[in-house]
Amino acid sequence: MQSVADQAAMPQAEVDALSMLEGEDLDRFGAVWQALPGGARARLIRALHGAAEQRLRLDFSALNRLALDDDDPEVRLAGVQAALEDSSPALLLKLLDLVQADPELDVRQAAAEDLARFTLLGELEDLDRESTERLRSRLRSVVRDEGQAPRVRASALAALGYFSDTENAEDLAAGFTNPELRLGAVRGMGRSADPRWTDRLMPVLGSEDPQLRTEAALALGEIEDERAVSPLVELVDDPVREVRLAVIEALGHIGGEEAREALLYLAEAPDDTVREAAEHALEEVESTEDDDLSF
Repeated sequence: MQSVADQAAMPQAEVDALSMLEGEDLDRFGAVWQALPGGARARLIRALHGAAEQRLRLDFSALNRLALDDDDPEVRLAGVQAALEDSSPALLLKLLDLVQADPELDVRQAAAEDLARFTLLGELEDLDRESTERLRSRLRSVVRDEGQAPRVRASALAALGYFSDTENAEDLAAGFTNPELRLGAVRGMGRSADPRWTDRLMPVLGSEDPQLRTEAALALGEIEDERAVSPLVELVDDPVREVRLAVIEALGHIGGEEAREALLYLAEAPDDTVREAAEHALEEVESTEDDDLSF
């Protein structure tokens, strides 16, 4: 822990020793943890999250939950961002509290973003009905609360996108007409994978806002409607790299001959990142076509 405070590297054995702490070991950790500066506590949580991504057998969920109750907003934010592999009921309840009541805007938004994992579980009926309804109700409450920060409301609307009920579709349509919520509505429409939104999303590809162009491209890729290929192809030379990468990802998901030709063009791009993304998308198109032929 002193190594963390001094911003030194932790030996792998010490990292491993913090996995799956419980009982007295967790209590001893908590006592030392509280004595660290806030920045060191946040740094430790992020470092452990990185270690868990590299070695899937490691489990630091107990430490993440300590972070979620921390007095320092930077630590709470790190705890939310590090909880991506935790789908426990305890985490869900904590995120539902944070998204509505945490005093720090960034923490509320991060909680809304992470709750999207749980809405997908609810839609797939992998979450119990009571928890699903509590989640749906809380997110809708945040979306409709005009006292909440717009980007928290937008992230909550995006998280609702996986739900397929009529009321949710109405919320997405209403959010799309609100400039403060449009980005969240676009993301939510993509998560719905519902072709009814294609006609609304295609014109957004011409937005002056590159973030909206990016999210519209990603959403159309999730919907996989072939009608979107031609307007997506028009953005292959977009001046913003993130937009081009989103277009590449979308074309890879949708596939077809026109998408393949555009990806072949992008596979010759001078930008290494763009070229590699296009090559990966071409592999996805070919893999999908091979699967179709197998039938």
